[in-house]
Amino acid sequence: MRTTTAYIKKSNLIYNINRIKDLVNHSEILAVVKANAYGHGLIEISKILRANGIKFLGVAFANEGVMLRESGDTQSILVLIPAFPDEAQYFCKYNLQASISSEDFLIALSNESKNNNVISKVHLNIDTGMNRDGLIANDAINFMKEFGKLPNIEFIGICTHFATSANNIDFAKKQLAIFNNTIKNLEEEGFYFKYKHASNTGAIANLPEAHFNLVRPGLALYGYPSSAEIREILKVKPILSLKSEVILTRRIEAGESVGYDRLFVAKKPTTIATIPIGYGDGYFKTLTGRAQCIIKGKRYNIVGSICMDELMVDCGNDNVKPGDEVVLIGEQDSEQILADEIAAWAGTIPYEVTTALSTRVSRVYID
Repeated sequence: MRTTTAYIKKSNLIYNINRIKDLVNHSEILAVVKANAYGHGLIEISKILRANGIKFLGVAFANEGVMLRESGDTQSILVLIPAFPDEAQYFCKYNLQASISSEDFLIALSNESKNNNVISKVHLNIDTGMNRDGLIANDAINFMKEFGKLPNIEFIGICTHFATSANNIDFAKKQLAIFNNTIKNLEEEGFYFKYKHASNTGAIANLPEAHFNLVRPGLALYGYPSSAEIREILKVKPILSLKSEVILTRRIEAGESVGYDRLFVAKKPTTIATIPIGYGDGYFKTLTGRAQCIIKGKRYNIVGSICMDELMVDCGNDNVKPGDEVVLIGEQDSEQILADEIAAWAGTIPYEVTTALSTRVSRVYID
């Protein structure tokens, strides 16, 4: 078996759940587990969330909800991304809740629900400035008047999504004002919703007035808020570490090169360690010439072109040997590398770092 493994610390996840609960007071949590729980493992993470009082899970697509149902999950699951009409059958068969952005899918869901004698629960999605999905706010009343009482449909929620809650509070407050006004206008017309939700991770930290009675934390659950300021407010802990082992070492002389295209040429004699992880595992090739790892509590530069299955490390004259643990994400002794740092090296965001970890990397859940 491969030594390259992602270790998921369950106690840190539970800590993060409780930390978010403390911040949002009496609001319920809709835990977002899309994209394989941001790379941490959809089924196992969801089981831990359920065991710790999370009644709502959020996924991106119906197939993710189906996977949860087939794993034995029986509680509320909301599909966040607008679905196509021909997917309505899955929402009925697997009791999935839908985020509504158009009449086409809603009509198809009503027809399918009627044919199967079920009531489908849905959330009205309001676009307040993200311009990605959702109904235009000014169209909400007419939409509900025309489609709000379709047979076998129950509107239990209304939601929106913030574009800048982590870094531009003024714009987020404008979105919130539009959302509040839309809710007020709908209620004046007799349309009420049990659940109101808008807060992603940034809004949980920065906009307590947007917590309503349901919040939607994403990467914060996994310990990676979108900025240092939000991390300071939330005080959550990363739950994932990525580790491997040295498989080979060799001495090379000055002038010798390492890897494809000779991107690293030794200026003096040094020891090169080979590690069995590469871009086939989700460790980006764009980290070539930028990244570091930790071996025996010390940082070393990753050198040469990162390969599909392997990468190489310049260990100088240190006594590094096959079998030594290598930390790509996480801590060892007093050193630590977080996904934030890898994201900065690669010119991306922590979300992409964790979601990129491929199925070749085993997930092991530890207490």
